[in-house]
Amino acid sequence: MLSLRPKRMYTYIIQQYFPLLSMTLFICWFIVLMQMMWLYTDEIVGKGLDFVILLQLVFHAAIMVLPTAAPLGILLASLMTFGSMGERLELLAMKSAGVPLHRIMAPLFFIVLSMSFGLFIYLNTAVMDAQVRFYQIIFSARESRPDLDIPEGTFYNGIRGYSIFVGKKNTEKKSLEEIMIYDYSQFQSPRVITADSGALRLDNSKRFLTLNLYRGESFEPLEGQTFTPTAITNSDEVPASYLKEKFSFKQIVINLNLNFEMIDDGGLRSQFVGKNLIQLNHYIKDTAQYELDSVSFMNAHGAVEASQIDRFVLMKTSPMDKTEEGIAAWQKVEQVAQSKSITLDSLYAQISNEKMESVLEETASRLEQVSDAAIFRNDTYQQQAYFYRTHAQEWHRKFTFPVACLVFFFIGAPLGAIIRKGGIGMPMVVSVLFFVVYYMLDTFGYNLSYNGTWVPWFGMWFSTLVLTPFGIFLTYKATRDSSTLNVDAIAIRLKQLFSREKVREVQFRELILNPISPEEALTAVNTCLHSLTAVEQNTFIRKGRFSYPALHSLNKDYTLFSRELNGMVEQLQNSENKLVVAKLMDIPILSKTFAPFIPARKALYGLFLPIIPLSLPCTIYTFWHRKQQKNIFQQCRKTLEELTKIIETTI
Repeated sequence: MLSLRPKRMYTYIIQQYFPLLSMTLFICWFIVLMQMMWLYTDEIVGKGLDFVILLQLVFHAAIMVLPTAAPLGILLASLMTFGSMGERLELLAMKSAGVPLHRIMAPLFFIVLSMSFGLFIYLNTAVMDAQVRFYQIIFSARESRPDLDIPEGTFYNGIRGYSIFVGKKNTEKKSLEEIMIYDYSQFQSPRVITADSGALRLDNSKRFLTLNLYRGESFEPLEGQTFTPTAITNSDEVPASYLKEKFSFKQIVINLNLNFEMIDDGGLRSQFVGKNLIQLNHYIKDTAQYELDSVSFMNAHGAVEASQIDRFVLMKTSPMDKTEEGIAAWQKVEQVAQSKSITLDSLYAQISNEKMESVLEETASRLEQVSDAAIFRNDTYQQQAYFYRTHAQEWHRKFTFPVACLVFFFIGAPLGAIIRKGGIGMPMVVSVLFFVVYYMLDTFGYNLSYNGTWVPWFGMWFSTLVLTPFGIFLTYKATRDSSTLNVDAIAIRLKQLFSREKVREVQFRELILNPISPEEALTAVNTCLHSLTAVEQNTFIRKGRFSYPALHSLNKDYTLFSRELNGMVEQLQNSENKLVVAKLMDIPILSKTFAPFIPARKALYGLFLPIIPLSLPCTIYTFWHRKQQKNIFQQCRKTLEELTKIIETTI
């Protein structure tokens, strides 16, 4: 690799990337497609859709979900490519030849950039038409009648105007037994039919259903009477008459259309799913915003006008009248009002209780009218706001997916270079983890912008805004060859974290070249006690106050104390007092830092904390670690004080 020119190196990287991209994109595409089809299973099962319609539905669904699968495929392929090259030490060879990581990433960046641009065009053309066709089939399936499958022992209401009960099915003879039919297709002249047996036949066109009934009876009210019984309050009243018919064979033909019919797509094309970027932009700026402002103005004007009419109904003019005559009349009313003092008590004293009851009832009625009017105005506004939000969301959606591809590339490529693990295992786990976080944040932002809690642009870009700092951070770490996120280093830290507390190994030295004096030993112990006091006085240790200044200061003090404690143990091993050396074994082993998850910079802490799926486990661990360390601090103080007493006896 050292003798290869950059062009040949770029070709090699692209050759490594494309097969993985094709494989991961296809796998992710298939998974997302199956997930979407599962959501609409209830809409299409049992609706009589033929094989061609189902193929069209799956085809249009596949076109729709490709933008969702593209970021995950790019993330997984980038992570596997750079992880494999790092595992085979190819990245190390390229860096040794003087090629920095950003130049190694350059060819794949331009490929992903081209894919993002192509995805933008794809969203603006193919996806738009696929959405219309997909929802056209879904809505048509909702309107179509389900397949004719009458169960045993329950009434079947799938045929309009009829309710059919079948006691038993004979599958060998293809017949039905113990049949009861409620025929209310004629509304005012319903009838009940019972039969011992029968059979159903559907013609080839699936438009007519024939019921052949054997050995039964039918009951039907006579003309001009209803089937519904009425309460008889007079003994002279005559009960309703009905017609009873016995038959050995009876045939009923029902007009039943079970064919799947496609609805018109004109209504869908006028919605946000059927518009491209230019049409969405035109609708948002020229139509939706104008209608929203118009409804807001009309609602505000109507509310103020209704309020003024109720308050000044006996006046010829109202405060809303801005003519010279209206202003003069209103000024005259104000002068008269200022000369009189009226309170609620004085008003109550001027009217009787009956009049007061009438006034209160009228007031309650007016308040109810005002409430109904406010609800109506709010519903009108929310309807127009819904059209504005959905179109704005679709407009932003055409940009968020292409940008997500770039963000996931800058997460996957540097992360693969850091962890240096290829294959399917580790890259798949990391990719799925990031994509699940992205999907949760994207769904969360979409729902909040959909119901109007957030503005559309913030809800649609929320997931991208959260993950972009991760891409920047990982790229920065990878270009500086940081080993902070190295898998082996993380494994060692986790092993140290969850392993049981180990006893410090200290051995008495037979030959001491530079023995430490008791005074020097006492000074070293006092220094450690002073550093321990600084750690214990930290606000997070004392009160559990979780803040960046407290944690940042604690990390510094804790690191200093750990370093001084290890240095003191190293010095006191040169003591000639065996009791001192033996006591060193009681000193616990401390880690290098207290909270390794706390970033060194406050800006990174501010970006990390709102990401609850990541910050919450770290926060829980920090409080759990605080509880453990407080016990260790008590043991350290006790041991250091005992060391002080032992050393003082030798002075």
